Amino acid sequence: MTIAALPEHNSIANPLWLKLFHGYRHVIAPLRHNGWPTDIEIDGGENRIRADLGDGTELIIASVHALPLDPNEVTGWSVLRLDIEDEARHTVLYDSTPDGAQSRHRNSLIPLFARIDGLDAPKPTNRLIVSATYTSPSGVKDYQAADSETPGAAVARYFEWSQLLVAAEGYQHVWEQPEADGYPLARFERDGHITTVRVTRSDD
Repeated sequence: MTIAALPEHNSIANPLWLKLFHGYRHVIAPLRHNGWPTDIEIDGGENRIRADLGDGTELIIASVHALPLDPNEVTGWSVLRLDIEDEARHTVLYDSTPDGAQSRHRNSLIPLFARIDGLDAPKPTNRLIVSATYTSPSGVKDYQAADSETPGAAVARYFEWSQLLVAAEGYQHVWEQPEADGYPLARFERDGHITTVRVTRSDD
């Protein structure tokens, strides 16, 4: 498994940084699984995600303005690709905020990472699959979300599927595998039904 290391700086003990880094894990983790060191900037209230692509450029991810403290308040994603040496040289990569070119996608992760994964930037070549097992009193059903994907796209799909289970289907998130133990894996429960969502290598 390839995943970029966690940030190391003085802000990691800052309660605001910790709140944002955990709250936006569904965006940060896919970027890190692409091998890109990723951090939250909180200077001057301009909360935003910054990912180093390893080729002299970086991604800056925010919303209409700065990222809100509550990720549920995000109405869309704004993504810039900047030249690290000259931030005046930048490209608007994606904009799903209400007035943006991709506004129809709002805060969905899957189209966001489809665009990001199309970048010509260093990233792992392994392919991953997202799947789920639904267990109920009537039996067990297995589902696979899509064909194999890049690590970033697959981990984004894992988070979006997990969010759908909680927000739309009434499940409770009861357990998640620690990051150091392998690819994302989580268990959800609802009235005697258990669903497990996982990310695995396509050749497993």
